[in-house]
Amino acid sequence: MNKAKVILLSIIAACGYGVVHDQITARLCIEYFTVAHPPLFHTTSPTLLALCWGIAATAAIGAGFGIVLALVSQSGSPPPYPVSRLFQNILLLLSVMALSAFIAAVAGYQLSQRGFLSDPAGLMEAIPAHQHHRFRAVWFAHIASYLVGLGGATVLCLRVWRQRGCPSVISLFPRTRAAAIRAVIVVAIAASIVWICFIAH
Repeated sequence: MNKAKVILLSIIAACGYGVVHDQITARLCIEYFTVAHPPLFHTTSPTLLALCWGIAATAAIGAGFGIVLALVSQSGSPPPYPVSRLFQNILLLLSVMALSAFIAAVAGYQLSQRGFLSDPAGLMEAIPAHQHHRFRAVWFAHIASYLVGLGGATVLCLRVWRQRGCPSVISLFPRTRAAAIRAVIVVAIAASIVWICFIAH
C-alpha cells in the first residue's frame, strides 16, 4: 500500500511541477510550445498548452521515479522509509528545481542578449524577433528543470537506499511473472523518459 502511495505522490509532484512551470514559461514565450514542440492539439491558449505539456512531459518521469523510490524506500527487510519524510524530500527537490530553472532562465536571457548563443538552424526564423531572447530563457529553464530533477531524483533514491542499509530491492533477472511485468514497465517508462527529454524536446 505504501508503495502505491509513493508512486502516486511522485506522479502528482512531477505533474504539478510541470504544469506550474509551463504555465509560467508559456506566458513568457508561447512559441517554445507552438514552434519548438510537435503539436499535441491545435490551440494557441497558453493555459491549455501548459496544462497538457506540463502533464505529458512529466507523467512518465514521475512514474519512473516513483517506482524506483517505492522500491528503495519500502522493499526489503529493513523498516520502510516514512512516506511523510519522502514527501518533505520531494518538496525540497521541487524547490531546488524551481530555483535552478529561474537562475537558468536569467542566464539564458542574458547570454542571448549578449550574442553568446547560437540558434538551431531554421528554428528561430519561425519565431518573432522580439521573442528570441525569451525563447532562449525558456529553453534554459526547461533544460535546468530536467537536469536538476533527474539528478536530484537519483541522489534522493540513492540516499534513501543507503539510509536503509542498502537492502536488496530488485533482482537483475526477474524470477516471477509479477517481477517480469514490473521490469517491462520500468523499461517502458525509462524509454519514455529518454524520448521526452532528448527527442521530443
